[in-house]
Amino acid sequence: MSDLLDMEEAAARDGTSSPATRETRRRIVEKASELFHLYGYQKTTVADIARELGMSPANVYRFFASKTELTKAVAVMVTSSLRAAMEKGVDTSGGTSADKLRRMVRQHFHHVRDHYTGHRKIHDLLEAAMDEAWDEIENHKAEMRVSFSRLIREGIEKGEFPEQDADTAALLFQRSLVMFFHPALVAQTCRCLPEGHQDLMFEPMVDFALAALRDGRFRDLPPGLMQPATC
Repeated sequence: MSDLLDMEEAAARDGTSSPATRETRRRIVEKASELFHLYGYQKTTVADIARELGMSPANVYRFFASKTELTKAVAVMVTSSLRAAMEKGVDTSGGTSADKLRRMVRQHFHHVRDHYTGHRKIHDLLEAAMDEAWDEIENHKAEMRVSFSRLIREGIEKGEFPEQDADTAALLFQRSLVMFFHPALVAQTCRCLPEGHQDLMFEPMVDFALAALRDGRFRDLPPGLMQPATC
């Protein structure tokens, strides 16, 4: 079951989980995302979303108690699409576990850059998500690590990587390549580096992260560092 469907069923405010309820919530979330991307988060109101859907604001509030709650649902939809882009075709692509990890990072990076870099209104939405949907953002990063950890375990089982704690390795792998994951950092490096240098940095950076997995030696992390961030 998708993250969005989980949220739809858990947050249905009229006490039902009927197909009609899920469809209405889906339409509201998709329209909110469309308007946030088009006009900006701050300039889009619940009344705007309702008008575009031919609904009253009160009807939208039957399904989402506030704009913040709606922002969380949009964040789930956006991050789910990011993970889908990251994982597309990976399991059927063949190659080594390292090849699959490289493909995941590349696909996530390209999706972020193609869809979010240079779009100020989308940056506003992402900043709002950081403020109002932090749990959803942390869940997204945790789900990314699950995917990385699975491939690291696969590599260990096949003798490609030495024995190591796959969950810790996945966290370190993710943090070391954050410039290719975090939309704000992707946009910043795209602006600050000379033209083409962001792409030129990609392969060596991933090589470096994969070399660390092949080495498999790292210090134990304090337990608190393995917990989701709170700000």
